[in-house]
Amino acid sequence: MGVGWGREGSAAMSGTLRDLEKRASIRTKERFDPYKHINWKKAQELFERPMPKATGSYFRPTAQDILLFLAYIGTETVIDLLDIPRRLAESTHPGLIDPEYETWRTRQRLKQFEKRRYVALERDPHGRMTVRITKHGMRRALTYNLDMLKLAIPVRWDGKWRVVMFDIPVRYGHVRDVFRMRLRQLGLFLLQESVYVSPYPCFDEVEFLRELYGVSFTVRYLLVERIEDDEHLRRFYKLPI
Repeated sequence: MGVGWGREGSAAMSGTLRDLEKRASIRTKERFDPYKHINWKKAQELFERPMPKATGSYFRPTAQDILLFLAYIGTETVIDLLDIPRRLAESTHPGLIDPEYETWRTRQRLKQFEKRRYVALERDPHGRMTVRITKHGMRRALTYNLDMLKLAIPVRWDGKWRVVMFDIPVRYGHVRDVFRMRLRQLGLFLLQESVYVSPYPCFDEVEFLRELYGVSFTVRYLLVERIEDDEHLRRFYKLPI
């Protein structure tokens, strides 16, 4: 798909999403569900991408690593709890994991996940503890992945502007709020209402987001040679004036 990813700012973006949920809940007196209109077939593309390789001399999977790994496997697949640390290490940092220590840590993480309804823990007919991610867990994993979405910044600017315009209907106002938030996360500048701009290639990311949120028919991507009075944009992106 050609999109870029990074962990920086993921906690801040999660907080922003929670703020949006809270404000929307106040407006409608109903709990805002940012996943209501999600195209899960499109979302699966995030989980199918290779997991980023770990760095350093020792790999200790985080709660986020474990949940993303389970999301990659999917809601229809059950996995042996004892198998998770080994398969995680094989995916990200082969040979650099303490199986006994990480099995204990993984078990603690999964108990926390179970309390939050992210996973279902069950014993199979052979007495082994098995794990399956729930739909609620998939939603949380999707947020983790979206929070890591970022643009690849080229070494040199090609002198062109990327303009994203949208007219999402009022009845999909919650989707519009989340879509705007993701555009800001990608570093796009608000030129005027419902019009965002960036000097960097972002078609893949915008195309993915509009398909994900089911608003492709209302979103347009333009590649333009010139924007009138663009000095403030150049200053914002630290480009030559």
